[in-house]
Amino acid sequence: MRSSILNAVIVLLSLMTSAGAMALEMTCEAGKRMAVFGDQNTDSMIELHWDGDAYQMQRVPTTTGANRFEHRVSGLVWISIPAKAMLLDRKLGAAVANECRTVAMQRQRR
Repeated sequence: MRSSILNAVIVLLSLMTSAGAMALEMTCEAGKRMAVFGDQNTDSMIELHWDGDAYQMQRVPTTTGANRFEHRVSGLVWISIPAKAMLLDRKLGAAVANECRTVAMQRQRR
């Protein structure tokens, strides 16, 4: 069952990417990896792939200019600024992934 679900996710990801959805692969502290689909600067929703699951994250307005998206059921909060991003878990009250960057963001740091 898990194998068929994984295959379905892979097919969906390839369809999303071929349909023009922006896909960002990010690497975080401790080698944690995730993928973000959608344009964080303009979309009202993004899809975050983390720890084997996909989350439809809704944009939450901010006054700071940061991009903030939440998945209310899981308690996950995605915050992105031009230099880095982080994934928080409101239920745990802690960051679960910090210092997340794309390859391009990593190059700009050097």
